[in-house]
Amino acid sequence: MLHDQGVSRRHARIFTRGGRLYVTDLGSSAGTLCNGKVLGKGKEQELHGGERLAIGPVEFVFSAPKPPPQEATRLVAPREVRPRSSTLITRAQTQQEMQAIEKEDTGSHRTVTDMELEAPVPPPVSPLVPSAPSTLVEMEAPTLKKAPAPRHPVRSSAATETAPVAKAPSAAERARQRREQSRTLSGQLMLRWSELPARQKSIAGVLAGLVIVAGLGAVLFTVFSGKVLGAPKGPEPTELTLKPLVDSFGLGEGVTWVRSDQKLFHFQFASPTRAVAVLHYQARDISQPKEVSLVLNGVELGSVPPDNQEVNERQLELILPLHLLRRDAPNQLTFDNVRNPPGEERWRVWNMYVEVIPVPELPTEQLLAKANKEAGAARQFYDQKSVGSENLFRSWKMYHSAWLTLEALDSKPELYEEVLYMLAQTAGELDKTCRVLMLDFQRSLQFLDGNKAKATVQEALRRFPTTEHRCHNLILEKASEYDLPI
Repeated sequence: MLHDQGVSRRHARIFTRGGRLYVTDLGSSAGTLCNGKVLGKGKEQELHGGERLAIGPVEFVFSAPKPPPQEATRLVAPREVRPRSSTLITRAQTQQEMQAIEKEDTGSHRTVTDMELEAPVPPPVSPLVPSAPSTLVEMEAPTLKKAPAPRHPVRSSAATETAPVAKAPSAAERARQRREQSRTLSGQLMLRWSELPARQKSIAGVLAGLVIVAGLGAVLFTVFSGKVLGAPKGPEPTELTLKPLVDSFGLGEGVTWVRSDQKLFHFQFASPTRAVAVLHYQARDISQPKEVSLVLNGVELGSVPPDNQEVNERQLELILPLHLLRRDAPNQLTFDNVRNPPGEERWRVWNMYVEVIPVPELPTEQLLAKANKEAGAARQFYDQKSVGSENLFRSWKMYHSAWLTLEALDSKPELYEEVLYMLAQTAGELDKTCRVLMLDFQRSLQFLDGNKAKATVQEALRRFPTTEHRCHNLILEKASEYDLPI
């Protein structure tokens, strides 16, 4: 019986007829080959010594039965043969065993009595040798030997139904297991590991242990000291100056200083001439328009705008009313999340600073004329924004100057609303342009395109030529981080 996927349940049959051995195919799916020729279904083929017989993927070499040696053939007269019980027939393996059985009958091998010989039973005839009436000849049974180099991979060893099952896998079974393991990465690693010498296995085990220990150490270090390393150093900032405060305040992942509902700042307003104070800041994770309010010296000024697509690039500005500012005492500015508590809404503000900008002390007519002139130049630059890359920035800058000029007036003209609208419009377009440039810069870094990254930096500096817009400093920081020449 052959255990292989290429061997059918009833594949082929080997039988004797007239003292000769024959093979016939029983209609197998893989077919039976004799010396490379396919046997038809039911067609008999006589077997001779040295012929190759392929049953599916397993190939054998047929060895013809050898004639027994002269001394191994023993002729005995029929009357001298002592028949044994038909219940158990024992075939002696050697001549010495045969002689021992003839001299002594014990156990199941008992002597047949004369009463039992009244109806003698003829001795069994070997299926491979014609029966003889007066002689009993021992003849070696024909054997099939496996070919030394089979044509096809052998997946299972041949064994008879009555043979005991081997405990260890055969060579064919081991070869099949190796082929199955080699189909996966883990199996290939196991095969390589099994082929390593004992010394190399020991070295590899030591190295693997060191790697595991180092990994566990890194994990423990991150778990137990991550918060300590990530914690800010020194006291929490509370003073706003002209220098941007890069720390973040609010609630959420990555916030430097956790404040669930309020964050209070102080700043000084000192100017020998007429001036306006402008609060610059950035904010994100704001979901609703009136979620975070701004309070100056106890008076609510407005709220932080909600997020948009340019939330990471946009720079927010707020004019601090002159009549609410204190010149002889610290001013208090509060970011108040009105939904916390009882809620736990995420929010954050960062890059905050207060800029005190002097305004000209001119009569009202001259201030209006100056504002109209700046607004007119801003409109012209805006109309030509597609002609020059820096025209949009110039338009925003002129609208910003006109806005500060109009803030010096106690009574705001109609131009004030137009300037505020166009200032927000140009600021939004600049933030969008900055976001696109930053995405192009990150994409060029991902594709390791240094020339593209350098060209993006140069384009950003053309569109944002001065530090008045945050994108100028942002692109310079990125270029310095990756050592790009400017």
